[in-house]
Amino acid sequence: MNWKTLFSTPPPATVWSLDGQTVVVVHRDRKSGDRCAAVNVPQGLFELGPVGLRGVDVQRLTDLLVPLQELIKGARRAAVVVPTHWVRCFLVEAEDLPRRREDLQEVLRWRLKKLLPVAPTNLRIAASIQNPMGAERHVLCSAAPEKALSQLESAFEGAGISPGLVLPRIFALAMEPTPSAVTRVIVQQEISMSSMAVVADGAVRLIKTKPLPQSGGSWGGAEREISLAMSYIRNTMAIGGAVDAVVSTTDEELGRSMVGLLEGLPDVSVRVPEGRQICPDAQLAATLGSARLVPMAAVLDGGAP
Repeated sequence: MNWKTLFSTPPPATVWSLDGQTVVVVHRDRKSGDRCAAVNVPQGLFELGPVGLRGVDVQRLTDLLVPLQELIKGARRAAVVVPTHWVRCFLVEAEDLPRRREDLQEVLRWRLKKLLPVAPTNLRIAASIQNPMGAERHVLCSAAPEKALSQLESAFEGAGISPGLVLPRIFALAMEPTPSAVTRVIVQQEISMSSMAVVADGAVRLIKTKPLPQSGGSWGGAEREISLAMSYIRNTMAIGGAVDAVVSTTDEELGRSMVGLLEGLPDVSVRVPEGRQICPDAQLAATLGSARLVPMAAVLDGGAP
């Protein structure tokens, strides 16, 4: 996961999305428009562990990537969006943190030692200093097992693709280009996790993730998380005025419940982006769903968290 790419280069022309069910790719051609293709994922291609992605069947993933890359004529350098629950996301206070990348990595590893059930030396950490106007600096970071990320990169490289940026969906959603004066609250739900992010003054100022029950009871947990987070945003973070709430879910019924809750709050407007504009095939877009396409669209449009 290379955050320097995110801040120093134009948006990628090709974005991939991976999860346990589907591999999707979108290539943006300024002349002919966007091209989109997808394939179902065979069982056992990705292995999950206590801190997210634990292993990748490199050869089988490469075999899926090659025909898709040839079909859409994708760029060699690409971004890869993965489910939020495949990595662990944190926002760490930046007070007294070193500025040198190597030193910063060591301090972050030491802090994560207390939070994750694996040795920090086995993790790859991507970090970006968030410096909103009039607020304390924080470091936005994600962590995942080095072995799994290396396998993921090897599979792409085997297909002639260089994954310059690998990021979770919640970070991708934060990249949506919007006026810096707009405060956004991003509410994301996956099969096994709910996530929230606050983007204000051009920086991520809050990140929260919460595992959801494997069966049933998802709305109860999500409702509590949203209510607690909105209270924290208004009272503790002292963010007043209008808020743009963005909802992205894999469960349509749960999504409607989230929208209803947020619409009942004062000074909150709600958006449910669809992302279909990046997939010209309407039937394929409907099958893939907005939970996959919207984060990809945000990366293609090239905002900055």
